[in-house]
Amino acid sequence: MATQEEITKIIENTDMVELVSPYVKLSKQGKNYKGLCPFHNEDTPSFVVSQEKHLAHCFGCGKGGNPIQFLMDIKLISFNEALTELAKKNGVTISNPYQKKQEKDYSLFYEMMQTATKFYQQNLSMTKSGKKALTYLHQRGLNDEMIQEFQIGLAPSSLDSLYKVLKDANYLELDMMDLGLVGTSDKGYYDLFSKRIMFPICDEQGHVVGFSARIFDNPDKTQPKYINTRDTFLYHKGNILYHLHQAKTEILRKKRFILHEGQMDVIASTGAGLKESVCSMGTAFTLEQAYLLKKYATQAIICYDGDKAGIAASKKAIAIFKKAGIQVHLVLLPDGMDPDEYVAMYGKEAYVSYFEEHKLDELEYNFATAFLQKDLSDSVVVETLKKEVFEQIQKMPSQTAKEKYLGRLAEKINASKSSLSLDYEAFYKTVPIQDRNEPYYDDFYLEEDIPHLKPIYEDKLKRNFELRLFLYARNSKTKAVEIDNKIFDYMDAFLPINREIWITLINHYYMKYEQFDDQLFCSFLTEEQKKVYLENLESVRGAVEEYNDSDLACIIQKMKELHIKVQNETLTNQIKQTTDEKLKMKKLKEKYNNKKQTMIRRRK
Repeated sequence: MATQEEITKIIENTDMVELVSPYVKLSKQGKNYKGLCPFHNEDTPSFVVSQEKHLAHCFGCGKGGNPIQFLMDIKLISFNEALTELAKKNGVTISNPYQKKQEKDYSLFYEMMQTATKFYQQNLSMTKSGKKALTYLHQRGLNDEMIQEFQIGLAPSSLDSLYKVLKDANYLELDMMDLGLVGTSDKGYYDLFSKRIMFPICDEQGHVVGFSARIFDNPDKTQPKYINTRDTFLYHKGNILYHLHQAKTEILRKKRFILHEGQMDVIASTGAGLKESVCSMGTAFTLEQAYLLKKYATQAIICYDGDKAGIAASKKAIAIFKKAGIQVHLVLLPDGMDPDEYVAMYGKEAYVSYFEEHKLDELEYNFATAFLQKDLSDSVVVETLKKEVFEQIQKMPSQTAKEKYLGRLAEKINASKSSLSLDYEAFYKTVPIQDRNEPYYDDFYLEEDIPHLKPIYEDKLKRNFELRLFLYARNSKTKAVEIDNKIFDYMDAFLPINREIWITLINHYYMKYEQFDDQLFCSFLTEEQKKVYLENLESVRGAVEEYNDSDLACIIQKMKELHIKVQNETLTNQIKQTTDEKLKMKKLKEKYNNKKQTMIRRRK
């Protein structure tokens, strides 16, 4: 750890104005500087920076401090990380420098990716083919300042230009290949990207870890519009977000983030002033990405395309955000426009105004998108539309909402609300009991008193999650023990015989052996257990066995629900058998609390 003398030297050597300026637009006022606080949303500047005292402080929210504290807060990093960064910046040597293992190990690779980025930028700005690409970018609404800010470049048409640049810089071919920059064939090494506009992808700390390459001047329609860096040890597309390293300060300030479909949308929104914009990279939005964003804000705005694929992706993202505990609104641009198209047609101010004034909740979004590209003069289309909206309405949490949207549907299709209500009642009778979203009853009840609230859990469904757990547990002893700790309180959710097999696996087999072997494990089982176990394996033969944290979280959630069901069945029997009114009331309250938890989860 650095000495107090070294820490003091780092603080005194840091120019506070220079440190804060990339995050806050400062104006001089007397001895100090003032600007809008980067940690909360405000209209009147209350963030004061003292160059003389090496301090920054917000008189609105109280955030700030010396250079180390500011860097910790603005980048969400530890004291040691902030100290090391400032020491390096100011040329101060500390006695026991802290450095993350990843930073130390990967610094050479980060340098190589930055070299590639600069090469692509130079090719864009200094070549004939670069002029064509610049013209395309300008036509898409990007000015030179935005192109520079996002480090956009161009991969040349020659097959090995980048390879030669990296080779001349003494980088190893194997490293180039591991980073997804270069490939090899019987003719030698070649660049994996050519004749495409290059968008660098940065990690949370701002290191370039990959590229998204867009086609712009190729008549071959069979070519994909975008090609992204394959997964490497630096770049994992499922847990990285484009522009997050630049957007996170604005996300912290506004307490929200905007999720777009692609990087051109992010660039257009950022250029218009919505700098809290990010997007996922060439893959569906993931729970890992949601939790990454949750570090900075718990309010999400989804702005995807209004086509069929965009709507489907939006609904999947909604579900993921809700699972992560993030509140969601959505923006649907008119006429299927992209952000850059809207900005080009109406201007930046109009775009931001539309964005702020047309945020929809989930119910409003689902209702609005149901009518997109529908011919309401066609009776067959109307009947299909009615069913789609009825499915939405029956899932709504209150009778008031259902009445409201039935009325809006009636207006849209020019029908009477009374006739539409009759159609809805007929539709509702076709919905399976377990899928109905019934009103919540604020009273004590027994399951047999309100049958439609009783969840239906088939053995087949239970076996599904049990088998997935077994697949994961067979991978390694470490994972098996980790899973066992997480599900310990919910073991009554297992079918009895599978519970016995699981206990044998954890408490007997893995107590003796480190590696899993099917034949060896079967020697620990009774004949009945062995038969069930082998049948289970046969039913999932060929299934992917790679460990998945998101899937495990879903399994544990299902086990909790099944655990509550088992508890409620036990409580029901106890209530029926007791004549003690005080005890009966206690058991009823326990059932009520269990049921309330289940209903809340269903509504989320």
